[in-house]
Amino acid sequence: MNNYFSNHFLNSINFYQTKVLAIILFLLPFSTILFSQTMNIDENYFSPKNRLAFGNFLFIQEDYLRAIEEYKNYLMYIDNDTVRFKYAESFYRIGKYNEAADNFKSIFYGSLLSDEAKLAFYKASFFNGSYNSFRDICKMEGYQSEKYAKDINRLFLISHLMDESILPDTNHFLKAFPDSTKNKVRELYMMKKFPSKKNPTTAMLLSMFIPGAGKIYTGEISDGITALLTTGVLAYLAANNFKHEHNFRGWLFAGLAVFSYAGTVYGSYASAQIYNAGVRLNFDNEVKLYFEKRNYLLPKINFLKTND
Repeated sequence: MNNYFSNHFLNSINFYQTKVLAIILFLLPFSTILFSQTMNIDENYFSPKNRLAFGNFLFIQEDYLRAIEEYKNYLMYIDNDTVRFKYAESFYRIGKYNEAADNFKSIFYGSLLSDEAKLAFYKASFFNGSYNSFRDICKMEGYQSEKYAKDINRLFLISHLMDESILPDTNHFLKAFPDSTKNKVRELYMMKKFPSKKNPTTAMLLSMFIPGAGKIYTGEISDGITALLTTGVLAYLAANNFKHEHNFRGWLFAGLAVFSYAGTVYGSYASAQIYNAGVRLNFDNEVKLYFEKRNYLLPKINFLKTND
């Protein structure tokens, strides 16, 4: 009886072992396929194709610094003008305008993106901030783009509003801009040509004749009135004390009156300079704000926001 149960128990164990072994053998091919696919993914993670896909993803997410690294690694294996353009554009988006301009130049010739690269090159050179250099570049024939000649010319003209250079002829300047912007551009042009500045010498002379008048001339009315009253009161006190033979107090108030008068004269001169600096700063801000809102009237390059 015991032998019967022992044999039955052993047969059951053998049956289950056989069943488990059969299941393992059945699943083994699938696990091998899954493992090989996993290994394949790991092996291709840093392939040029995946580098490009990740770089495009980062570019769309505006993570340009990391996109530069992915594009750089891709371009080490495959030369592609679209990728090279995005590589240069990534430098532009993070404010590295010199690097952007250099990389745009690399696709000037023999590329379907040649015109777009030339426009982007001028844009990067413009935003580099050296407007004299930018205008010199605009005169170089080899860099010109027939397709975007009008857009580049507008940048050339706008650059005259950004620094102390001499403005071009009014008609020549204005005819380059579309009718929708012409009135505002004309206003900015006239503000640059005829700024509402104050003459520091005039301000100083006014305060020499009437203390505080120079500050009133520069718009600091309350300061001007205060200077007039202060200097006048001190001069009266000095004269009154001298009249009553209080010489010490007379000389004291006289000295204070002279100090107040000299400070008012110098302060008026400085006030005019500060006023002029404020006029220039406000003008610069207005010009930048107006053209920034309109992307400096430049066309948009649509392919940049794709995964191609």
